[in-house]
Amino acid sequence: MRNPRGGIKPYICILLLIVSVYLGYKFSIPYYRYYALKSEARNIARLELRSAQRYKRLIYEKAESLKIPIELSDIYVSVRENSVEVSTSWQEKVNLLGYYTVVLNFDLDVEE
Repeated sequence: MRNPRGGIKPYICILLLIVSVYLGYKFSIPYYRYYALKSEARNIARLELRSAQRYKRLIYEKAESLKIPIELSDIYVSVRENSVEVSTSWQEKVNLLGYYTVVLNFDLDVEE
């Protein structure tokens, strides 16, 4: 396993590269979902629907399509004269090779 010229360093570098790509992939999916829902919630809040239930329903449909684990009752919408406030929160578990689980907490607060 030892290379007479370079030693074991190239193997360690390759292993570190593989581990970092794996971790980047596993953690990027939940964060992508969070930022996608935040963007969609901002766009939905800009609509003039005048009903909190219609806002909740649209945001819930987007969350379902992104496979975000929230319920309709977890979404809070406040409609005022000039603004709409949307908030929700959820947790996602990232399983790393079955040995370690990381719980990520996401809080979404949008006001438009």
